[in-house]
Amino acid sequence: MAHPKTVGSHEIDAAVDTLRGLGLPEPVPEVRRALRVALTHSSYLHENRDLFPGVTRSLLNVLQRLGMEYLRKQATVEIFRRGGVQTAGSLSKGVGLVPPVVQSWSMWQEWIGQSCAVGGSLTGGPLPARSAAELCYQVVGVLCLAGEEPAAAALVGRVIAAADEGGSIADPKTELQERLQGSRNNGSAVYEYQREGPEHALAFRAVVTDSRGRRGTGAGPSKKRASQQAALDFLRRYVPEAFGMRNIVAPRPVPVQIPRQHSHARVVRHLQEVFSLTAEARPLLSQALIHSSWAYEHREILAACRQQDNQVLGFIGSQVLNYEHTLDSVRRVLPDPPEELSLLTMPNEVHDGAFRHTGLESGLLLGAGQASLGIPAETGANTFQAVIGAVFVVSGFPDSLRPTWPRQWEPVWRMVAPEIPREQDPTTLLQRAASAMKLRIGFTYRMSGPGHAMEQHATATLSSTELGAEAQIEGAWIGARPKAKHQASQAVLTVLDQLAACRPAHDLGSEDRTARSVGRFLLSHQAAVLAVHRVPVRRWVDARLFGLHWAASPADLLSWAQGADELISGTVDFRPSISHFEQAFRAASELAAGPREAIEPELAAVLDVLERLQTPDALTADQLQRLVQLADLCRCLGSDDLGVDLRELADDWRLLHRGGLLVPRLLPSVRLSGRERAVLDAGASAVLAPGTPASVEVLSSSPLRLRFLAGAPLDPAAGKRMCTLWSSVSRTTMLTLNERGIDAIILTTADPTSAGPITRAARAALQPAARPYQAAVADLLHDLKNQLVAARLADSSPADTRTARLQQQLAASRHLDQAHALTARLRSTTSLLGPTGTESVDIGSFLRHYASGVLTRLPGSISLSIPDAPRSVRVALDEGGLTAVLDNLVGNAIEALRDGGSITLEWAADDDDAVVEITDDGPGLPPEVISALVAGDRVRSTKPGGNGLGLLGVRSLLNRAGGELTTVPAPSGTGTAWLITLPIAPTTAPEVL
Repeated sequence: MAHPKTVGSHEIDAAVDTLRGLGLPEPVPEVRRALRVALTHSSYLHENRDLFPGVTRSLLNVLQRLGMEYLRKQATVEIFRRGGVQTAGSLSKGVGLVPPVVQSWSMWQEWIGQSCAVGGSLTGGPLPARSAAELCYQVVGVLCLAGEEPAAAALVGRVIAAADEGGSIADPKTELQERLQGSRNNGSAVYEYQREGPEHALAFRAVVTDSRGRRGTGAGPSKKRASQQAALDFLRRYVPEAFGMRNIVAPRPVPVQIPRQHSHARVVRHLQEVFSLTAEARPLLSQALIHSSWAYEHREILAACRQQDNQVLGFIGSQVLNYEHTLDSVRRVLPDPPEELSLLTMPNEVHDGAFRHTGLESGLLLGAGQASLGIPAETGANTFQAVIGAVFVVSGFPDSLRPTWPRQWEPVWRMVAPEIPREQDPTTLLQRAASAMKLRIGFTYRMSGPGHAMEQHATATLSSTELGAEAQIEGAWIGARPKAKHQASQAVLTVLDQLAACRPAHDLGSEDRTARSVGRFLLSHQAAVLAVHRVPVRRWVDARLFGLHWAASPADLLSWAQGADELISGTVDFRPSISHFEQAFRAASELAAGPREAIEPELAAVLDVLERLQTPDALTADQLQRLVQLADLCRCLGSDDLGVDLRELADDWRLLHRGGLLVPRLLPSVRLSGRERAVLDAGASAVLAPGTPASVEVLSSSPLRLRFLAGAPLDPAAGKRMCTLWSSVSRTTMLTLNERGIDAIILTTADPTSAGPITRAARAALQPAARPYQAAVADLLHDLKNQLVAARLADSSPADTRTARLQQQLAASRHLDQAHALTARLRSTTSLLGPTGTESVDIGSFLRHYASGVLTRLPGSISLSIPDAPRSVRVALDEGGLTAVLDNLVGNAIEALRDGGSITLEWAADDDDAVVEITDDGPGLPPEVISALVAGDRVRSTKPGGNGLGLLGVRSLLNRAGGELTTVPAPSGTGTAWLITLPIAPTTAPEVL
């Protein structure tokens, strides 16, 4: 919950002693620290933030919410256990009496006052009732999180007992007025007030008198509190029956399952089996499925079975579900609590969805009239809550349902306790988007109407420094200024949503000229920002700016680009910006391409086989073919071959596969990139077989669809593997296996000469650039294949003498040893090929931990600085990826410092990026390595046996994470300095419902 050594300094011994008396075991240090946080008031946290790293005010708020939900659940259990005739209304009213007691009860608990830490404004006097209640709720919340529910139950039990003894009433004034109006004298209450004390500590005394002259008195810090206390005093004196006898347990009728309802009985039995309950649970499970309309129409059956409708169980289930969801949600935010957190209740739609997902409709007993109208969401939600309430009761009121929740209902748990991003107001969302695209937002207001019905109207002004222009959009008239501001913000967000749609020109139709004008302004601004700034691509993808979020789907990206060209055609000069558009689209495409990569697992599988290879004859033809295919794939990725027209490619096929591949004479003229040609070549080769000619059919020309028909049946596993691998070569191509052969589709076959600048940039970005890293891997794979083939030839060639045979075996063994050495090198140097994970890492704490680990294996002649971690900044790269990057760069630095020296790790961050600097005072990088990195070319290693894959792999991995690797002059003038730039991970604050 917070740093293990610095969580406040206040002593909590009094609180710990009290809680131990309530059944809490001797708390371990972690629980003691959590209790110290729980006994910290938000005022003290505000004044001493440095003592509570990782603790936010929102964390205290959610601890209070958790404590409140637990109190309500326990109060529900206690009142239900007392039995007697109960309704949902009486149960709700009884539960509502308990929370008001928390303030008065907590205020008199010495252990809270002695153990808490409060701000300066609350010191020097008695702890205010509200503050004491907040601390009490926080303690209950921490006990629940620590799994110490027995102690929490005992603590809450004291509050419930105080409510019983004190005869608390939720609203004494209303209760008194209802009692007086219902009396024979039909009286009313009159309140008189007396003001006491100085201005800074005002107090009020109230006297309430009825028509018979009976009086009650009370005091409080406000007239409202004083009048409430006076009414309570009156009720205690003259109307004691208003408090009832809530601590007396009354017998409850033992219900029987509703008979002769087959679908109802089937669902009841299913629930019993799902939750592993005994047969004694069936009557209450049956009650959970009785709607009030059926109960009314079948009163005789209900009476005979001693049953009632499901309203009481529904109330119990709602309290249980509220607690379970709050507990689950608070546990999720504990590792990284945000500064702001919304606390919302679970809507009926969620519980209704769970009701329908679990198939409870068939077991619900509805009256005839209600059944004809269907099952509304409120009814479905209440029925699901009632089922949970019944399970909770028959299970013996457990601390939590989560440990015994049935596995087959796991999707239901995710529905009622989902991990949902926090929903923010429109103005906050707009400010976040505006910050990402460097747009200034301002608001002006107008008022209209009389003072008692004043309405506000806000206008949002969008200012672009890059365009030197402004745009305005108005919100609707509404009552309050904050709401008016949100209305104007929402108007801008609506335009941004339309601009982010797959067809922006269509969604921003001509009917709303203002929206279209603002959309054109926003798109032009984004284009101008791309032209002059390095933008955080991941952040723009998340904010859905300039179509970068469509990079995962080439067809959708092209559709968006065409609509964007149509929307702002002729309004902005794009000539200097097209290359920047392409860079942004390409970077977004790299981010989206990670999960689609299929080469890495195939390479790992082939290397697994080769590492276990002991004799050349154990290598199968299929394994060798897979190795050859991998080499071809990596060479394709590493090259930048010129494109070709489909007709020219067909001529090459006719020449290369003479008589083996039948190609139509009339083919459309479609320009293909080098990658697209390679994919089609692979499809054509896959269907070829000796003695059985294959053929090619054109299914469409825009987009281009070809079908390669095999002359002989294809091996399904090999065919599927081939299609998956070659489809990952280019985001514009796709191969799929069918019953007769292979289908190929090329998505970007529109005429580029008629396309607008944004569309041309998108098309160019979808054709990936050459990857030198893969080219180097292809060379290693080619060498590996040659060694394996040489080993097979040497092992299988005939030998005339025993000596010749031994010489051949020696040659085969040497080739196999070389193959194993290449396999090991590939294994170590291709660890960076895989896609980046979706996790993030705290850069400061990670670097400290990483540097500490390096120190343990560092030669004594080399020193390493350990960076500070002054604040928490999470970067969008997982721990494994960042470790691989640092291992390469730090490893290179260690190798360069053969005679000793120093290595320094430092980092810094702003709102968009974090930069890690790795420097050493060694001999520095050779000029040819620096030139190759700047030009994006293949790096030739200067180390014996090196292959230059390390730096290329680091750069490739960082690019796919949205980052960069650059080299800068070392601060000392000698040595090497690397800068690793990584985007800040998105900070989506969770929503606690």
